[in-house]
Order: sequence, then C-alpha cells, then structure tokens
Amino acid sequence: MKMPPGTGRQEAEALAHDVPADRYDRVVRLAQAIFGAPIAALNLIGNDSQFTVASVGIPTGEMPVEDSVCRVTVLQDEILEVRDLREDDRFSYIPAVAGPPRVRFYAGFPVRGQSGRNVGALCILDFVPRTLGRQQREMLADLGALLERELAVQEEMELAGQVQQLMLPTSAPDIAGVEVAGRVQPAREAGGDYFDWFAVEPPDGGAKRLEVVLGDVMGKGLAAALIASEVRAVLRGHSRYTDVSDAVARTSTTTHHDLEANNRFSTLWVAQLYPSTGVIDYVDAGHGLAIIASQRGYRRLYQEYVPLGAPLEDDWVKATDVLAPDELLIIVSDGVFDVFDDSFEAAEAKLHAILDPTLTCRQIVDRIVDFAVSHAATDDVTALAVRRVAPSPQPAAAAA
Repeated sequence: MKMPPGTGRQEAEALAHDVPADRYDRVVRLAQAIFGAPIAALNLIGNDSQFTVASVGIPTGEMPVEDSVCRVTVLQDEILEVRDLREDDRFSYIPAVAGPPRVRFYAGFPVRGQSGRNVGALCILDFVPRTLGRQQREMLADLGALLERELAVQEEMELAGQVQQLMLPTSAPDIAGVEVAGRVQPAREAGGDYFDWFAVEPPDGGAKRLEVVLGDVMGKGLAAALIASEVRAVLRGHSRYTDVSDAVARTSTTTHHDLEANNRFSTLWVAQLYPSTGVIDYVDAGHGLAIIASQRGYRRLYQEYVPLGAPLEDDWVKATDVLAPDELLIIVSDGVFDVFDDSFEAAEAKLHAILDPTLTCRQIVDRIVDFAVSHAATDDVTALAVRRVAPSPQPAAAAA
C-alpha cells in the first residue's frame, strides 16, 4: 500500500533514518505509564514502511506499511480509537491482530512534522478491548503535541548541521606548495567544532601564506554551532589584515560579549604557514592539541594561553616553528583525545598508523576521525592535517 501524497511520507523517512537515541523515549514511556497500556510507540509512516523509533512493549524497527494501524491515523487530524481491532475490517487481517501478540485495542494521535503534514502517530495498544474517556483522549493529544515539538527540534538541528557542514572548506586553498584536509564529526546534528583554511595575501605584496584554524566552542548542539560560526567568521575577517597574534586578540575582543552572555568559551588553534620555507607562526588559545610529526618523532605546538571568552583576556603572542618537507602538521579536537583518556602517550602509540608518507591528508584525517568514532567518542570529533608538497612543474613554453 502506497501512502497518498498528502502525508509527509518522505519527511517521515528522513526523520526515521536519523533519529537520535532516547530523544522520544521519555514521552512514549510516559504514555505507557499514564494509560496503563502494555504497548506504547511512536511510529513514523514512510512510503512503504512503518518505522517504530521509540517504544515500550514492542521492539523498535521497521515493518511493511500495510501491516500498520498508524497508516490510517496519519490520514486524519484527530485521534483514531478502535475498541477491538478484530471488529474493524481495515485491521482484522493484520498479523499482530490475527496472530500473536493478538492486540485488540488501539488509540493513536497523528503527529505532524515541521512541514505541517502528518508523519506518524503516538499510539497505545492493549491485549483486551477498551475505551478511552474524554480526559484520556485529551492527555494523548497533549503527549502527541510534545512529540511534535521534539520532531521540530530535530529537523531544525539537522538543517543547522547541514548548513554548518556547507560552511566548512572543501576545495584546495588557492596557494601552491601545500596539501590540507579536515573533517568534523559532530556528536549531534550540529556542534561547536569547526576547522578552516584560506590563503592570506600580505598587504605588502609578499608571498601568500596558508592560514589553518581549528576551534572548539564549549558544548554541543545548535547554540555551540552558532557561536562557532561567529568566531570563525570574525577570525577570517581579522586575519586578512594582520598577523595571527593580533587576529586572535581582535577576535577575542569582538566575540567576548557573545561568549560571556552565553556562558561559553572557545578554544582556538590558528597558524599561518609559509609554504616555501615551512615557517609556521601559531597561537594556541587553550587548545593544546597540535603536533608536528614524522617518522623521526613528534613535537607539540603548545602555549599556555586561555581560551576566548575566559574571564581574563590573555596576550596571545605567536610562537614559531618550522614544518620540514617530511613532516605532518596534525591538529585535533578534544573529542579525539577522549578515546585516549586525554593521554599524549597513549595517542603516540597510534601515530605510526597515520604517518605513512603514501597517505594523503584526506586519508589521514579520515583515519583519525573514524578511529575516534569507532571507539565511542561522545564529543564532537575534528581533525586537520597539513603538509608541504613540491609545486607542480610548469609546462615548458612552446618553441617559437
């Protein structure tokens, strides 16, 4: 059975395939407790399938839409109540009614998505026929409205996450002699981690420099993502006209009010690399998770400065190092180090897996992020890798 176009079947399928764990469980458990029903569930109705995304008394999962009672609930704007499913020709053939577990009573409230279309239903089921009173019907509708708000929040978060990902750099910077790649894996749909890179042209007309940034705004979710976007944009603006020390100081001044008002701070690691010489000017504002590594060992690029948004501002004076042709600059967020118990010694043992000179920077950041995610990192995970490369040879001029 195909669902008609008036239902939000595509919206429902999108929600069903990216449902955060436990987001809806508390409302479903509350419904089960209030009505004393053995089964309560939030079912999202797709084109061909019903997706049970939160439940008590039955497992979550997917089933054919023709075996669903909620497929009818989403076609109306009021509670569907069936005293005995065996006596209703629309449902008497359904396996759960005709056979085990032999459900009898059903009541479901249609739940709308952000589009305003019905995407699913909050339902309760019982093994014996029964009828809801007026107050019980009102309570079921109230619980359904709670779930609608949760669904709206989820869709907003997913959209924010998509926008945040689109703002990250994806193409190579307009500067010769460098290779760079980065990746963010938010703990939720959006988060406070971000990376950035861009070419800086000195006002005096000197050689272009590559600026790389990794920032981490305290917290997760939409609020952290909004603050991260602000810090990134402000730092970009200031970096065009001054060195890294001054750019960080000016970014702190510009964003301090918003960070303080939202009770947040932002760690920041920012550097400018001169590709021809390998000189790196960098500032570490409370981040502490950058290294230069090679088969010969590694060294940290670390300063004891406070993050942006801290009660007292700092000096943020740049330090300098040199990236040799056989070395790799790696910056990660603390979500990576969560899986190492914040130990550089434990992380050092894993360095050999990413220092293979045949790996691209993209392969390196993928290895770092995938490793952290596979080891159940609970925070946003971000990695950025930079190396110097030989410029591509210019084609010879044609003979006159």
